[in-house]
Amino acid sequence: MIKYCGVALCALAAILMLKGQKNDFAGLVSLAAGVILLGAAVVTFLPVFEFVENTMSQTSFSEHMTVLGKALGITLAVQLSAEICRDAGESAIASKLELVGKAEILLLALPLIGELIGLAAEIMQI
Repeated sequence: MIKYCGVALCALAAILMLKGQKNDFAGLVSLAAGVILLGAAVVTFLPVFEFVENTMSQTSFSEHMTVLGKALGITLAVQLSAEICRDAGESAIASKLELVGKAEILLLALPLIGELIGLAAEIMQI
């Protein structure tokens, strides 16, 4: 984790030094740092995905874990995209993207919500 913080802080220092002189290079340094950190995030998440996949195959809750995994993927993609929009000064687009992401997760969870309601109704009849 320290090395990723170091990459971010070195990129920030380079960007701040270049902004006054060569603004084009500052954008390239920012882009390079973003790609490096995004690649590091993907590599860091790989063991998590493998663990979730193994857990899903060993339990009877595989459908529920699939929904959870998809919701997590939607959340990460929307958050990353919204932050990029905000960094570009487009907070209105970012907030609408977040709204669409929430709607997608709700749509994805509808079968589970129906299952929960059915279970609650069954428990109340007992």
